[in-house]
Amino acid sequence: MRVPPSVAAMRTSPIVVAALLSVSVVPLAACTSQPDPVQARITNPARGTSVNAEVGSLRLLATRIDAPEDRKLLTGSNTGLFTTLANDGATADRLVAVSTAYARQVIMRQGTDGPEAPVKVDVPANGVVSLQYPGGLHLEMVDLELDVRAGRLLPVTFRFEKAGSVTVNVFVDGFGLPTVSPVSPVAPATS
Repeated sequence: MRVPPSVAAMRTSPIVVAALLSVSVVPLAACTSQPDPVQARITNPARGTSVNAEVGSLRLLATRIDAPEDRKLLTGSNTGLFTTLANDGATADRLVAVSTAYARQVIMRQGTDGPEAPVKVDVPANGVVSLQYPGGLHLEMVDLELDVRAGRLLPVTFRFEKAGSVTVNVFVDGFGLPTVSPVSPVAPATS
């Protein structure tokens, strides 16, 4: 018995059905909502040229050292050291010192022309403190001990009152846009 051509055309193999279904599912997957890029930067503010680290319940996020446009820092110059401090614990802590063998000292500065101050940054329990902007509160490496080119890693030690110390190899990076900060700028610790 011969099957009419219209009925034969309607017969398909299971392989053809599976192929058609897979092609129709791909566009549907592309229609699902994508994550908000700003929220993604707040959740994980790391850039390709920054590092994250942790000590106890404290996390250092998007830690980086800025280099000038010519991508070289000269001996005796100062440069910004930027990070975000996140405390996942139920107890407040304080950043009390930052040091590196590559600078005479690391200080805290408010804005680009603010006075030098010792490092004292309160990190509230379950809170976040941004030290990401040259125009706001940030850390500064003073009197570099040698010429440093962008792309290099420098070891920097962060000491917290309760959590202890952590040494992080921090990228020296060219100037760029600051990392998104999930909070407003903060004032230095008061005591």
